[in-house]
Amino acid sequence: MRRLHLFEFEDQIWFPASLRRAMTAYLASAYRITPFPKLWAELLTKVMKHGETAEIVDLGSGSGGPIQYVLASLEERGYRAIVTLTDLYPSRLDLSRAGGTIRYWPKPVDATCVPTELAGIRTMFASFHHFRAESAQRILRDAFEQGRAICVFEGTARATGTVASSILIPFLVLILTPTIRPLAWVQILFTYLIPILPLLMFWDGLVSHLRTYSEEELRDFTRDLRAEEYVWECGAIEIPRMPAAIPYLIGRPIEPVT
Repeated sequence: MRRLHLFEFEDQIWFPASLRRAMTAYLASAYRITPFPKLWAELLTKVMKHGETAEIVDLGSGSGGPIQYVLASLEERGYRAIVTLTDLYPSRLDLSRAGGTIRYWPKPVDATCVPTELAGIRTMFASFHHFRAESAQRILRDAFEQGRAICVFEGTARATGTVASSILIPFLVLILTPTIRPLAWVQILFTYLIPILPLLMFWDGLVSHLRTYSEEELRDFTRDLRAEEYVWECGAIEIPRMPAAIPYLIGRPIEPVT
């Protein structure tokens, strides 16, 4: 299936901030009942050291997405991390309940050119597909040239089965909205009284599948990024009852043997 870089409502500058917050709030709540946070955490341990507190720089964070659930899964495995959320358009979030393990970088951060003061493992959770191929390659090149580990995790796949499954999204929005905390009046109004959010989530979910890069495309992005001290791993996560495997990409520097 050919990749289609169609528009997503959340990407548009003109899109109302209240609706964008409502959509990201739904996504954050939905991640809680999926296996993705645990599976991503398991892969993240490949670039972390057991017993040490790692620094994670999350790129394209939006409202934070699944990061709190990923951290919880890491702690279950004995890994600890402090996360810095970043975005080109930083959000003002109340992170007081995160216990000091999550902060939001106040300045805009371009994922293709991350400031050197933001050291640590770079992550992208369900956001890499938002970038066109040229920008996606620049994101990987920047991590490679700065010698930083980078973990690209998606929650979508460009396959016939996953695209067809998008038809279920509006029903999931109706079912899961009451689980959102805090639950804003905007969420209720535009989900049940004026059902705009189920349709918006359907479209953006469908387009996310169509935008997602395949394993082969991810490997092609790293073809020219080769060095003895840096390695790439590309694969796919098999999930029971999912119509297709979900691609991922990990790049990391190799520590010298002492």
